[in-house]
Amino acid sequence: MGSSRDVGGTPRTADTGTRAATTIGVGASAANVDVPSLIAHRGFAGENPENTVSTLRTAATVADWIEIDCRPTADDVCVVFHDPVLDRCTDLSGAVAETPVATVLSAEVDGGGSIPAFEEVLDAVPSNTGLVLDLKGRHAEDPDDECWEWLADPLAAAAGAANPVLVSTFSEDALEAVEEHAPALPTAYLCKRDIDRALDVARRRGCAAIHPSTGLLFGGSDGDPERNPLARAHEAGLAVHAWTVSDTKEAAALAALGVDGLIADYADVLDSVERR
Repeated sequence: MGSSRDVGGTPRTADTGTRAATTIGVGASAANVDVPSLIAHRGFAGENPENTVSTLRTAATVADWIEIDCRPTADDVCVVFHDPVLDRCTDLSGAVAETPVATVLSAEVDGGGSIPAFEEVLDAVPSNTGLVLDLKGRHAEDPDDECWEWLADPLAAAAGAANPVLVSTFSEDALEAVEEHAPALPTAYLCKRDIDRALDVARRRGCAAIHPSTGLLFGGSDGDPERNPLARAHEAGLAVHAWTVSDTKEAAALAALGVDGLIADYADVLDSVERR
């Protein structure tokens, strides 16, 4: 594993000013930079059947952290599956939130394996590997138009797990649910476009990190730390984990920027990054 950072933690103060002063763009050399934590996106979904128990166990032999997707079935049982519907990558169809858990768990995932219940994943992933829980709601259209009462049991289980756990979501209401049911768990706010809103939500909700898209980190700063999303997040005491990384060139550029973690689809994205 060999990570240089704690995904749920705060960047070292001494690093922050250095990162702001040495921000470089895509294609620059990543030599002599710290190596970010490697976070397996759905268990390295670019090369494995996503979110299955077998995939997550395999990913844990390489990754520092495993990112999984959590959403409710019709009977409010938390399962580990990304899409709101079963159609794309299983042999069944229909909305997960409208399907009983027994049926959801019987689905065969393309490439092999089945959709696991959340507790199965807690039992399967070694305790020295962290878990990033990406909270999904019942619907895809508006993550803030949701009821999150189904989170109580899985969050309690996560809070009692031996693994380090970080909870991430696009929904501020889901962050509020974490505060209610498992206030000790660190949280991260996911963002795709609006860094100002992301930083505002993360500060108000006491998040440990933000999870911005890679495009948000690479665009628009012109080397100015006051406009640079990464520098602004680190100045606010937030760790930064970029998604979704799919090749070594992009990973090297993000490492050179100074991100704290890479949420990656492939296990080898950091192979070209040299440790300081």
